[in-house]
Amino acid sequence: MRILVTGARGMLGTDLCEVLASGHQVTGVDLEDFNIAEAGPTARAVASIDPEVIVHLAAFTDVEACETQHPKAFESNAASAMNIAGAARDVGAYLIYLSTDYVFGGDKREPYTEEDEPDPINYYGLTKLHGEHYVRKLAPRNLVVRSSWLFGPNGRNFVDTIVRKALELEVAADGRALTVVNDQRGCPTYAGHLSLGLARLLEAGLEGTVHLTNSGSATWFELAREAVRLARINCRIEPVSSNAYPMVAARPAYSVLASSVLEGMGFRPLPAWQEGLREHLKRKGRLKQSE
Repeated sequence: MRILVTGARGMLGTDLCEVLASGHQVTGVDLEDFNIAEAGPTARAVASIDPEVIVHLAAFTDVEACETQHPKAFESNAASAMNIAGAARDVGAYLIYLSTDYVFGGDKREPYTEEDEPDPINYYGLTKLHGEHYVRKLAPRNLVVRSSWLFGPNGRNFVDTIVRKALELEVAADGRALTVVNDQRGCPTYAGHLSLGLARLLEAGLEGTVHLTNSGSATWFELAREAVRLARINCRIEPVSSNAYPMVAARPAYSVLASSVLEGMGFRPLPAWQEGLREHLKRKGRLKQSE
């Protein structure tokens, strides 16, 4: 198949293009290629590529910056989805749109299913929800895939930040602890595993809305503690509440996603997040041989 991937040089896009290239004709585009926040250039670029499938990954994912840069966030996450969806309709392409757990407000204490009503509490989540609406409205054949807490070797991410800070404290050897938020829970998801899952969904031609994450859940503290343990860094880690790190953008306290639709179809779940973490640290050269 002829497949167009937006955000192809990002964390997920890099892995996904590599996965898809083995069996398909893949064209990857990013910010430097054309402005997907403008309808005309987007329509012309997509028409020139004439894809059978579009995977729309490009987004402005800095949650804090989205809260203070509303125009940029809306253009990048909502308007771009509208333009890509319109272009997909015009060329008759099947569209896969990557959304987020942050479309939910975090009031539940059990995993969110595809049937739960979105209620974002930050602007990033709101713009991604708008993107979902545009995709469903404009692209006749579409699949909205919600994932969460993404990490991988091809972009900035929480895991690498934690490892770097832990190494700095280990070298300092002054007894200071690394403090990490322990009252937000989600599904850490490794880009390599998500890419394989997206490829399977693409091959199946599934339509509708699905949740796709690594199996299991964790708090940021639990994820950080496991990363430091696997990397065998001699650094104390202590849990703290979100109040210790005041943020401009509110975060849902609980945004665990249940893959109810895919499980009901017999779709094989992605591996546990701990396995994804091991693979990530291995690719980054941080995993000790015994692990």
